Amino acid sequence: MKFILILAALLAVAIAVPSTLDSAKLQQALVLAGADPAAASGFLEILSGITGVLNVVVPNIAPIISAVKTETQYEPTELSMFDPEAISRAPFVLDRPLIVLIHGYTGHRNYAPNTSIRPAYLAYDEFNIISPDYNPLAQEPCYYQAVRNLPTVANCTAQLLDYLIDQQMFTLDDIHVVGFSLGGQTSGMISNYLRAGKLRRITGLDPAKPLFITAPNEYKLDQSDAEFVQVIHTDVFARGILHPSGHTDFYINGGVEQPGCNAQMMMTTGECNHNRAPEYYAESIATEVGFYGYRCAHWYLYMLGLCPVREDSQLALMGAYTPNTTRGLYFLNVNMNPPYAQGKNFTLRDEFPIP
Repeated sequence: MKFILILAALLAVAIAVPSTLDSAKLQQALVLAGADPAAASGFLEILSGITGVLNVVVPNIAPIISAVKTETQYEPTELSMFDPEAISRAPFVLDRPLIVLIHGYTGHRNYAPNTSIRPAYLAYDEFNIISPDYNPLAQEPCYYQAVRNLPTVANCTAQLLDYLIDQQMFTLDDIHVVGFSLGGQTSGMISNYLRAGKLRRITGLDPAKPLFITAPNEYKLDQSDAEFVQVIHTDVFARGILHPSGHTDFYINGGVEQPGCNAQMMMTTGECNHNRAPEYYAESIATEVGFYGYRCAHWYLYMLGLCPVREDSQLALMGAYTPNTTRGLYFLNVNMNPPYAQGKNFTLRDEFPIP
């Protein structure tokens, strides 16, 4: 039987502060955890208006997550972090990989990347999937506040992973964190809090650009966050970051305009290019054709049509099965509609001919 583990409403769905803990102490804890005083005050205002099923406590300096959900492919079942026995009884598929899917701004556990990647994994084989849901902490129009909340999301996720590792339910080798947009940047912050050691693998799906271009590495995804960091770029001129962030970075169609994302679609939602990243990754789980990219030294060389002649030795597979030894920048094209993968037979820059 295939199961998904879902972190329920991270720090968000209900806040019940113990009677011995006042708001001043909580604000102090948030500041110590990395928030500036104004951001911490705003964070408390958000929490004060939220109701639901979670409780939050402050051990030492930072609030931690207190509930998770377990579900089959169809029905969720809630668990409490205050009930370790319940987590131990959760229907994990032992000796199978643990995938952590982290959504982006305004998202939730049933939003990208979950809607495409979760069913793709479940249809392909048995996997354990954790989906942190921090929707109340990433609401419109407060993007700045959502960014400030990400260390808390990363901390809570790290604490759950540490617990699962401590209980010998999983090892670091089992865990693969996949984050989309803000979730891509959050995935890198987990390393700041994980006690068990360095994650083996992180995949960033078009990690968010606004407020991250000049951010310190500890507050965004970079090579130091896992033994292997893969980044997939699809929207570098708008929502996604252009700068290489991983051991290997894949730029699909240059990371600029994705086939099928026409001007009208972009004017309507502005999300088409950005949202293609999780769609491509989801297809990579089971495709027999494969997403292959050719290595080029720099994005600017690709845009100028100056990449070297293609050789199989410069070829790399993108997606769920990219070897952890892969290094460098890779460029590839995709089809306009699913199936997107073109395998090894494509011409670089056919969407952007040099005049």
